[in-house]
Amino acid sequence: MTESKNIDVVAPKKWMDGWDKIFSNMSGMTDEDLSRLDVVHSIQQLEHAFVITETKPEESQILELGCGDGSAACYLARLGCQVVAVDALASAISVAQRRARILSLTERVEFRLDDMDGWSIPVAKYDVVIAIQCLQYLFDRTLPRLREIIDAIKPGGFLVYSGNILPHYDTDPPINFITPEELRSELKGWTFHVFGTDERLIHVDDLRGYVWTVARKPVESD
Repeated sequence: MTESKNIDVVAPKKWMDGWDKIFSNMSGMTDEDLSRLDVVHSIQQLEHAFVITETKPEESQILELGCGDGSAACYLARLGCQVVAVDALASAISVAQRRARILSLTERVEFRLDDMDGWSIPVAKYDVVIAIQCLQYLFDRTLPRLREIIDAIKPGGFLVYSGNILPHYDTDPPINFITPEELRSELKGWTFHVFGTDERLIHVDDLRGYVWTVARKPVESD
């Protein structure tokens, strides 16, 4: 476990301890390993969306919630974006900061040790907000925080979202899933660059559902 103090969050301590162990173990990775940026499909789709909408990465301000090891933040910073990335685990922030130093990206990405909730995001502040596999752990704040994120995105900006849906094993406390129907409803009028669902067998008898999207907010003239 990391010696630095983690941020207290609503997710159960045993869950946070599990993720903390993963990121703490990453501290032993070599610089060469950390210099490799293997990002999820939705981040690659965001890059494609930049191309087809002629969005300039170097003019893009990005907020990432639940940034983990910093792979996505560094990937986008390397494209030229200016990124603020937040995580509640000191072990994750430590790995992410080290990754940014290795890649000489410290001037383009800022990693903050903080909760992903409990603070106001300025309206129309960011060109992109990223929330990958994290909002569901806010429980009854999941949808309200999504709405705050939507408000924080500039006209013509992007939301990158993914989360679990059914099927999923039971958790205690129960996770608050954002369903595909709810996601489409909250993003009514947006352009979906990608919207998908699937089911993945993670372990024997552990089938999990997922929903993800890269969506563009209408521009003011639309």
